[in-house]
Amino acid sequence: MLRFARNSARGGRLLAAGFLAALALQCRPESEAVEGPLFRYNEASGISSLDPAFARDQAHNWVIRQLYTTLFETDSTGQLRGLLAQTWGTAPDGLHAGIRLRRDFAAHDDPCFEGQTHYLDAADVAASLQRLQRAATASPGAWLLETVDSVWAATPDSLVVDLNTPDPALWSKLSVPYTSVVPRRAIARYGADLSEHPVGSGPFRFQAWQRGQKLVLRRHPNYAERDADGRRLPYLEAVSITFTPDRQSAFMAFVQGELDFLTGIDPSYKDQWLDPDGRLKATWRAKFTQRTAPFLNTEFLVVRYGPSNPDYLADVRVRRALNWAVDRDGIIRYLKNGLGVPAHGGILPAGMPGYRPADEWTTPWSYRPDSARVLLQQAGILATDGRPKPGIQPLVLSTTASYRDVAEFLQSSWTRLGLPVEVQVLPSATFREDKAQGRLGLYRASWIADYPDPSNYLMLFGEPGGPNVSGYPGLSGYASFRSQSDPVERRRQAALLDAELHRDAVLIPLFYDVSLRAWPKEWVGPPPHPMNELDLRRVRKAGD
Repeated sequence: MLRFARNSARGGRLLAAGFLAALALQCRPESEAVEGPLFRYNEASGISSLDPAFARDQAHNWVIRQLYTTLFETDSTGQLRGLLAQTWGTAPDGLHAGIRLRRDFAAHDDPCFEGQTHYLDAADVAASLQRLQRAATASPGAWLLETVDSVWAATPDSLVVDLNTPDPALWSKLSVPYTSVVPRRAIARYGADLSEHPVGSGPFRFQAWQRGQKLVLRRHPNYAERDADGRRLPYLEAVSITFTPDRQSAFMAFVQGELDFLTGIDPSYKDQWLDPDGRLKATWRAKFTQRTAPFLNTEFLVVRYGPSNPDYLADVRVRRALNWAVDRDGIIRYLKNGLGVPAHGGILPAGMPGYRPADEWTTPWSYRPDSARVLLQQAGILATDGRPKPGIQPLVLSTTASYRDVAEFLQSSWTRLGLPVEVQVLPSATFREDKAQGRLGLYRASWIADYPDPSNYLMLFGEPGGPNVSGYPGLSGYASFRSQSDPVERRRQAALLDAELHRDAVLIPLFYDVSLRAWPKEWVGPPPHPMNELDLRRVRKAGD
């Protein structure tokens, strides 16, 4: 259990204090008001909570990033940097870590501070992490702190973290929105109501929220960060987020000037917006700016283990056959307008340490339907004439409406092999519930990196339980990899574990994604990000 470790081992305290003493911090709190424009975007999937402990997906992460501050963040190049953390270090045994904090991050004004300006301190950080890991909170992000034994405030500006095992990914994990710092007074006053009453220290503060309709954030006048010219961030005065579920309607609102940001490409408007090669159509080039960039997201199919449904998915020959029968280049060409990288290997996406391109695999998942057919015959699924044997259960591929096109593409491919295939399109809430309860035998999934370390992907299959929702019994050598601190060796071991997933056909990787963003020419838009995070701190009108 995570706790304020007033009773931690004395040796651990002394060891941690030794390297904490070397960390330095300067505070420059001040306040000023800067006016700016309103920035509008739509979030089709909606928002259910403004509590960082429940920032379970990209839609929530984007909002939480505006409202709250984390100890660390990754920049547009994928490099980890301190945000609230000023300096940090780990003891030689890897079991004690220390962080010196900046003390100029002011919390948003709120009645819980009784009219005083509150600057985040180490006790706020400890209370936030304690709350995240507490079982009663029931946060889906508690797994981030599974290696943390205790965390405590040594001084108002220094934090000590005691670990139960070395964790080379610790700093990266403390950049994930789940670990956002909530002032301890806000935790005490609002508790579970933080979802409706967020109190953070991010670049924007909460203004108003009409569920299912609109969320409005206003500029935080005391935000700590400044630009290179000394101007306080953010430049925007406000952010307005609508929740129109129909993506075609949201697209029309964007091109008609009612929204300032377009992200991702939906089949409903893909061909209206893009040329076949993924470029912005000439019709729009004078009015809009478009940016595409690789980001750490793997689109794949989960194959459920223990028990498999249908039972023949337990046969590795069947799983390999399904992989060989997927024309991944065709998915990118016909469904993605050339945007994306075919996934010829395992779970690790392009750009992640341990990833290997197709030409570095001995047998990459290329399009080999004849080989797939032979494997299905060997597995007793197909007769020698290529027809399914009597009594073969249909393969049911479950997905949501947004990914129906990919599912039907796969259905066509597998049907041509002779397999009976059904596509099951479920409402998002039903899909999430059935997935969590293990009721889906084969389903579409995607994993956007929470932090830029291969452990964030390999944990999906590393060992039973936790984030391993597939039921896979686990990867050999995973425990050694988790504690490996040497970057070169860690990369090598990650590649070996990814190859093990490939060899056993544990999943059906489809493609590694590309982010697409667009905005009107009069805006200087948000920078690209390897995890597709939304940074609005420097967004402004051109010329401002």
